[in-house]
Amino acid sequence: MNLPYEYRNIPWKESLAGVGGQVLVNWEQISEPRLDVYNYEGSDLSAYHIYAVLKLALSERWLNTLEELHQKRKSEWKAEIFLSPEGVKEYRLCTKGRNEPICSSVIAVSDSRIHTFSILPEDAAPLLKKIIEDYPPLLLPRRRHQHCGQDTDHIHDRSSFYYLEAPTMKFLKLPEPLKKQRERTQRIMIDKDILSCGAFQAGEKSGLFETIEAIKCLEVLQA
Repeated sequence: MNLPYEYRNIPWKESLAGVGGQVLVNWEQISEPRLDVYNYEGSDLSAYHIYAVLKLALSERWLNTLEELHQKRKSEWKAEIFLSPEGVKEYRLCTKGRNEPICSSVIAVSDSRIHTFSILPEDAAPLLKKIIEDYPPLLLPRRRHQHCGQDTDHIHDRSSFYYLEAPTMKFLKLPEPLKKQRERTQRIMIDKDILSCGAFQAGEKSGLFETIEAIKCLEVLQA
């Protein structure tokens, strides 16, 4: 990633829970391809809202591009869930390294809150598919709300989830939480036979679009 490191800044609030924070998002596609989501200064974003945040922060065709990158991978892959003794649920993307299987990307969730993560863009679609299955967002448009008699077109409703657009934030070096998350991923040891059962071949779909459409259909039925 070319300096400075530049992130979309998204202040958010859960009106019913009375909590809020800031999440920073960057998708570097050239020099050092990475998709970063940074819970800034103690922000504690719900995993149910990761879809809404990415939709706001990324380009219009973000889902298509992530799926295309995933299907262009050269080796077999497997998305798995690992539960730590501390109750942290880790969504891991396992693929084939030079000599043995590796964990190339990981997204952690605990108490339904998503941790800061930095992943390879080609790993995003299958990981998001599993997270959205476990923490389904509301995907269909909702009626805009009025607040204190004022028009709030700059505030978007996602079932008590609100976010504001704010100026981007720039860092002269990679933020430490993202650096630590990348380093930790590289240290994760996985079973050498992880890809021998349940793995998918390169080019196979992630299932992300199918999951999203299924959630939309369920919303219609429950409306």
